[in-house]
Amino acid sequence: MKFLQQAPFIRLLMFFICGIVTQYRTDVSAGFLPLAVGATVIVGVSFVPIIQRTWRWRGLFGVGLGVGLFACGGFVMQLSQHNQEWSDELTSTHLYEAIVTEDPVLKPKSRMCRVEITSVGAHPRMRPETVIGKKAVLYLALDSLSQTVVAGNRLWFYAKLEAAPPYLREYAATGFVPSGQWILASEGDRNIMRAKTLPIMALKVRRVLLERLQKIVPNHAAYGIAAAMMFGDRSDLDADLKVSFANIGAAHILAISGTHFTILFGMLYYLLSFLGNARRAKILKHGLMLPLIWGFAFMTGFSPSVFRAALMMSLWAIGDAFSFRSLTLNTVAIAAFFMLLYEPFYLFDVGFQLSFLAVISIVLINPPLVKLYRSRNPLLKYLWDMISVSVSAQMGVLPLTVYYFHQFPVLFLATNLLLLPLSTILLSLIPATLLVVALGGDFSIVKIPLNACLDSFVAITRTLDAYSYHNINGIFISVYEMLAWSAFIVLFLFIVIKKRHI
Repeated sequence: MKFLQQAPFIRLLMFFICGIVTQYRTDVSAGFLPLAVGATVIVGVSFVPIIQRTWRWRGLFGVGLGVGLFACGGFVMQLSQHNQEWSDELTSTHLYEAIVTEDPVLKPKSRMCRVEITSVGAHPRMRPETVIGKKAVLYLALDSLSQTVVAGNRLWFYAKLEAAPPYLREYAATGFVPSGQWILASEGDRNIMRAKTLPIMALKVRRVLLERLQKIVPNHAAYGIAAAMMFGDRSDLDADLKVSFANIGAAHILAISGTHFTILFGMLYYLLSFLGNARRAKILKHGLMLPLIWGFAFMTGFSPSVFRAALMMSLWAIGDAFSFRSLTLNTVAIAAFFMLLYEPFYLFDVGFQLSFLAVISIVLINPPLVKLYRSRNPLLKYLWDMISVSVSAQMGVLPLTVYYFHQFPVLFLATNLLLLPLSTILLSLIPATLLVVALGGDFSIVKIPLNACLDSFVAITRTLDAYSYHNINGIFISVYEMLAWSAFIVLFLFIVIKKRHI
């Protein structure tokens, strides 16, 4: 296909993904080293002058590179699988030391705590190197001590850990820790009480900002939406609102993703528009915006979805600044490659699949769809742009949405038209309000517009959810049917964009 020739990184990513899937399905790790050696030889031979002059051998370099990336994909998956192995000899009760890597999440009967094991008590059958550095999910009994745990704390616990279930792909073990079977490291401990990594420092900053936001937004439902939308913290989101957002197809508005970064980028671009559009002005604008984009990612705690959205936006900005073709399939493929290189199990994460499919769909479908209707009226133009983006994204993720969630949100278009403009306003109001309050502004006056906007957001969500036919449920399809749907959509896209240059 022509678009694969024009987006070479897509082809390279396919080889890399094939290596990941092959190692995930069948352990063939012994064959990756010979493949890597063979790929190196093939690439080296492709640079021999007589080979370069021979037309029939012109694809030798590409073959070698593809084989090498296949081996690389299998190798990184093998390393990731090794980090998630949990030996049978570890299923007895042991004393562990661990560092809390994320703020705990309150569950009905426990507090879920994600940790990284840093040491283990001596045991004749224990090999520390098989444990240290592995990640685990602990369920701490609800008590006064567990309420004080935050990301960065070190704790000692005495528990029986078992291999993590398949859905916890990034973790090796899980277990319940009763009250009295664990303690926090004290301030005077020779081990630092809190680890000082970048994500943990980011979570500390987020906690401070959330405490200030809670004082500004007294309504619990409104605060839960503001915390989720701006900081990615969904722990205070009301259960009924979570259901409502899922029913009307608006869960993506709460989950920090490319939508939020696009809105933020657009606002910053508008504020700096006075610099002009010359090449040097573009470089300056993006040079000022990129630190703010990553600053926003820092405030949200650097979750995987935030990181991939920030990376995608950064690649787009660099391309736009230097007059490259900005958001193309190559950009998407590069972002996906580095994400999978860091953690190959992201490939099997529903959020990862949905976000990249949505971006790819917008890149391919949105441009020809926008051209179907043109208007000089700014309001109509804005509405049509919103409709085209929403339809493009929904069309791409439809097979996966039906396969994973067995439902189709009928009101997704109305949801995006009503809630996306409000979310744009909120993403401006929340940081502005926090900044004004921090600078000593009049608290009572400043919080009025923010709370009014949040109340409207809650009211619209509940009104849409009250509609009887907001969702089509009970749609069950097999993997093969999902692939057939996807093939049909790909064929449709190929027909639509075959004359469009990527």
